[in-house]
Amino acid sequence: MSELSIVKLVAGGEGLGYMAGKAVFVPGVLPGEKVRVRVVQRRRDFDRAALLEVLEPSPHRVSPPCRLAGVCGGCDWLYIRYEEQLAQKVNIVREALLRTGRIARETIEIEPSAPLGSRFRAQVHRDGNGRLGYMGAGSNRIVPVDACPIVVRPIDGVFNGSVPVPDGLDRFTVFSNGEYVATEGIDDDRELMTRVRGREIVFSVGCFFQSNLAVLDKLVPWALESLAGSAAADLFCGVGLFGSFLSERFSRVTCVESSAMSLSYAHRNVVGPAHVFYPMSVEQWIASGAAQGPFDAAVVDPPRPGLGTEVRAWLCGAAVRRLVYVSCNPVTLARDLGELCDSAFVLDDLRLFDFYPQTSHIEAVAKLSRRAGR
Repeated sequence: MSELSIVKLVAGGEGLGYMAGKAVFVPGVLPGEKVRVRVVQRRRDFDRAALLEVLEPSPHRVSPPCRLAGVCGGCDWLYIRYEEQLAQKVNIVREALLRTGRIARETIEIEPSAPLGSRFRAQVHRDGNGRLGYMGAGSNRIVPVDACPIVVRPIDGVFNGSVPVPDGLDRFTVFSNGEYVATEGIDDDRELMTRVRGREIVFSVGCFFQSNLAVLDKLVPWALESLAGSAAADLFCGVGLFGSFLSERFSRVTCVESSAMSLSYAHRNVVGPAHVFYPMSVEQWIASGAAQGPFDAAVVDPPRPGLGTEVRAWLCGAAVRRLVYVSCNPVTLARDLGELCDSAFVLDDLRLFDFYPQTSHIEAVAKLSRRAGR
């Protein structure tokens, strides 16, 4: 056992301290705390440790609003006062931009969420005894759950037995907009509808869709503010959420998505005869020769690994005048923004949107414009 002073929180939510000059990462801590830990993994450049005791707690530490805090892997920041969660997310993004992207940005705004009861989507697991719950923190063990404080109340029906669940699936997605509950394995063929900024968006429970509808209502208008023109690209378009709004502002919207199911809904959501749809990855779209500009604007919403090398190179070389980058990973966002800004773009603005309160997960939107002469 060792004592450790926590310097800061890092991307991924863990705390960072140093023992004899070597970095040690610890979950469940806050900057400024003095803690007792046990090293559980040794690497050449860093160690990982388990928290045993908080010796000097931060004033931002609170009693978690869930009895499964620290056991369930769904929420890793339940012990942090919500206002401090927001501040720490800003700090993490600011440091990632500077260290990885070589971009200094002192002021970063963040749009808050309701701290609890804000998640409209959950992935549920079934253990060997048939009990339903979430994956355990730092393990492959399933933690049985009877109620979850971060989801909208109708989803709790899955755990208390008032909502039917599928047989034969060890993992399934549940979605509720507060009015209905749809469960993967039962409602796969059911068309779901929700409203974003008053616009009807259709999708199915098997498609990816953002899980915090209240914050999504804030993100969409900010991300697309002042975009207009003849041609736009919605890359990694999913069910066409952004494309549906772009279709009002551009004569032609090009939607690219590798999921055939999601793209089938994009056809429904992006309305207009001139819009085009490509059922392939963005990399395949570029390689096929179909990625022909110019585009007045492009929206990219990649998965956690960020933009691939080919996509970054295409954006830098293509005639894309304005770019909106929606990211769920501050490290890959910083990497990509660094390359884009070094080559062809200027970072005009960046804002965080707290889709996942009580967790260290961060959603960010960056707005870029092409540098003059590039």
